[in-house]
Amino acid sequence: MRDRMEREDLTVLAYRFEGDTFCQAQRFAAYAGALGDRFEARTLPDSAAATDVPPFFAKHVPAPHSVETAHLVDEAGSPTLAARDEILGFFRQRLKEGG
Repeated sequence: MRDRMEREDLTVLAYRFEGDTFCQAQRFAAYAGALGDRFEARTLPDSAAATDVPPFFAKHVPAPHSVETAHLVDEAGSPTLAARDEILGFFRQRLKEGG
């Protein structure tokens, strides 16, 4: 996989919350080990997550998990909104280069 990432100039941009019990730090460490510099990890503090989440998340997701959906704080200056903007910029750049 790392060879393909290098050969095709691919990058993985990934976000997680610090206390995420589904996507734990060990998972990001494994991705970094497998992909090297091609894996760009971002970890947000749990305090950056929205607390008013849909009922499913309130019941089944015990810690902040969904940076860009359920736990997004859609307010100027919030870390999750900055993450969204970085992700959109990443896609714009990659699609521009590929097109």
